[in-house]
Amino acid sequence: MTVTSTPLLKAAIGFAYVGGLAFLAAGVYLSCRRRRLHPLLLLCISAISFSWIEAPYDWAVYAQFPPAIPRMPSWWPLNMTWGGLPAAVPPGYIAYFVLPAVLGAALGRWLIARFRRRRPQTLLVVGLVVGFVWAFLFNAILGARLGVFYYGRVIHGLALWEGTKHQYPVYDALAMGVQMMVFTYVLGRTDAEGRTVIDVLADRLSADRVRSSVLSVVGIVVLGTALYGAVFAPHLVTKMQGRVTAGPAAQLFPGVPNQPR
Repeated sequence: MTVTSTPLLKAAIGFAYVGGLAFLAAGVYLSCRRRRLHPLLLLCISAISFSWIEAPYDWAVYAQFPPAIPRMPSWWPLNMTWGGLPAAVPPGYIAYFVLPAVLGAALGRWLIARFRRRRPQTLLVVGLVVGFVWAFLFNAILGARLGVFYYGRVIHGLALWEGTKHQYPVYDALAMGVQMMVFTYVLGRTDAEGRTVIDVLADRLSADRVRSSVLSVVGIVVLGTALYGAVFAPHLVTKMQGRVTAGPAAQLFPGVPNQPR
């Protein structure tokens, strides 16, 4: 069966490409202007670096996408998404994770200045709240409710609209919120020179600007990947233990079988 893209699906894919490229371009511009890697560019690099984990994450949470979405080729690392990983995921990860970090950092800084709150705690709390709300709006409303993608199975008792094709595992928003919380902290907590905590450590390890920049890139990639792996681990454990069982029996997309248990 041939399934055509809907305007909403095209808009979601457009957000991935346009948003990802826009943030990347802004990060490159800001880095050139300050003559060292800007925190925004570091976050963009980190987000796209761990986008390969999306495929096993999809498999663990039974995320299923419309057949009209273009997919990555079979050689993509751990391409376990049912039907193949959507091609828009790598650039989309930049837009998806960096946007709430930018919003959270701006809001956190405003609260710190307005109410004289402690910077680390404020950035972490605001980042978690903004990240959770963003993930809920994107994954639960745009995704599950409006049909950009569905979750075939969820853990019983931990999902909204459980038993329907619109069901949404709330723990997904919490996991994504934690990732965005750390990104908010990295982006928001900079010193007088605009350096992140990772940049400061890199400068201590190497006085050479190029080597320090390389260390900053390695550091943010390791941090992002390790953190995403950590929030993915509980999903993997519950999937392997057979706890992700609740869901509709009907096909989520016409003519496409659901991901098997």
